[in-house]
Amino acid sequence: MSSARHMVERLRRLMKWRQIVQVVAEAAKQVLGEDIKVYVIGGAAEDRLTALSDIDVLIVLPRDPDPYEATRISRLVYEKAVDLGMPWDYPLDLHIAGPHLLELYKRFSRRMIEVK
Repeated sequence: MSSARHMVERLRRLMKWRQIVQVVAEAAKQVLGEDIKVYVIGGAAEDRLTALSDIDVLIVLPRDPDPYEATRISRLVYEKAVDLGMPWDYPLDLHIAGPHLLELYKRFSRRMIEVK
């Protein structure tokens, strides 16, 4: 496949981000429980996707996780999302935060879309 075709196909896949984030939100709730919030941030939320983008999803816990725990949670949620139908190679970047880091995201993000 030519690089131009590859980029067009990648952008087509990215444009399905709304469906993918629903799967990710469900996976997060199955792994972590209902007491979390899920947001889309970055290019998708700001309506500026390109073929080189990924979809940034912020998962907010009721408490601040340590870095090891955040990495473990990210892996578990990603694996569960794949089990629920997300393509394993979907360009997704999970961000795991608690209340303190959420305030920084709110301060520096142009737009955050809560996933219900």
